[in-house]
Amino acid sequence: MSAENVALVDTYMKMRNSYNHGFLKYDYFRNIIRYITGIKKSVNIRAIFQKMLEQELIEKQIIIKTNKKKTLRYRHNPYHIDSYNIVN
Repeated sequence: MSAENVALVDTYMKMRNSYNHGFLKYDYFRNIIRYITGIKKSVNIRAIFQKMLEQELIEKQIIIKTNKKKTLRYRHNPYHIDSYNIVN
């Protein structure tokens, strides 16, 4: 079920061209996953998000603000290595 949800969210984000939106907060991805899958439990939403991070479907960037505060931002990566059918 979770692999299907990851594929579903990835397809939706490709169609929406979310890569062009740049690096965004986790809340954006949480809301997208909730909208697409209908899952309401934050633990399950986070599990889907973590799988997308592990599969490199989402890039992570640390942004350093003033006063030495760091925030994480994420960007959907439609060009991850699995999307290409590379034949050796």
